[in-house]
Amino acid sequence: MKAEESPHVADPYSALAVGYDLVMQHVEYDVWAAYVYQLLTQYGEDVDTVLELGCGTGSFALQLQAIGDYTYVGTDRSPHMIRVAQIKAEEAGADIRFEQLDFTDFDVSRPVDAVILLYDGLNYLLEIEQVRSMMASAYAALRPGGVFCFDQSTPSNSIRHGDDFEDAGEADGFAYVRHSHYDPETRLHTTTFDLSVDGRPYHEEHVQRAYTLGEIRAVVEAVGFEERAAFHNFSFDPATSDSERVHWVVQRPSA
Repeated sequence: MKAEESPHVADPYSALAVGYDLVMQHVEYDVWAAYVYQLLTQYGEDVDTVLELGCGTGSFALQLQAIGDYTYVGTDRSPHMIRVAQIKAEEAGADIRFEQLDFTDFDVSRPVDAVILLYDGLNYLLEIEQVRSMMASAYAALRPGGVFCFDQSTPSNSIRHGDDFEDAGEADGFAYVRHSHYDPETRLHTTTFDLSVDGRPYHEEHVQRAYTLGEIRAVVEAVGFEERAAFHNFSFDPATSDSERVHWVVQRPSA
């Protein structure tokens, strides 16, 4: 009898990349893109060049680019995710450049009009100093008057929806079981993926920290950004300490 193969412990978003779109099929990227487009249009000043951080497999970029027709660069730390994004852009005929980039500390050759970081990308930074470094890099990447649009998942979101959550799915040689647990004392939200890719088992562990509204506001101010908006749960209402997701628009001062 053949022994069951032990799962290979993989880096986050490496083995997962080929099936990430299956895992995220519940996300309405068109709705996200329409909302962010409104934010960029309302608070940005003649936005043409866009840098997206943590773009994943490019699903959001494809939707936003279809609306805004920007000069668009999507970046992600994972080369596996970038490869999937490039294939999707080529198949769609989308004019988007995808590049590998670690958003914890980066620079650009030419300032951009807008920087975007969405869907819990900020929450993967487990220390507040990492958040500060990321924001300082975003500030430096923007031209004067440029805007940084980002979101955060809060402790309220993890407490209400994230504890002991489990789901599963499979398609085209890829299968996953996802389990999520939140520790309110450390505010660490741990998600594990047990994967099968073409019959080979993998295990990935993803850890995020849930930051409060006040913690992120303090970093925004410390870096030198001007807060333009902090909205509650995909609305245009001001965020509160009870908001589950906050969408921020902050601006590098024009002068």
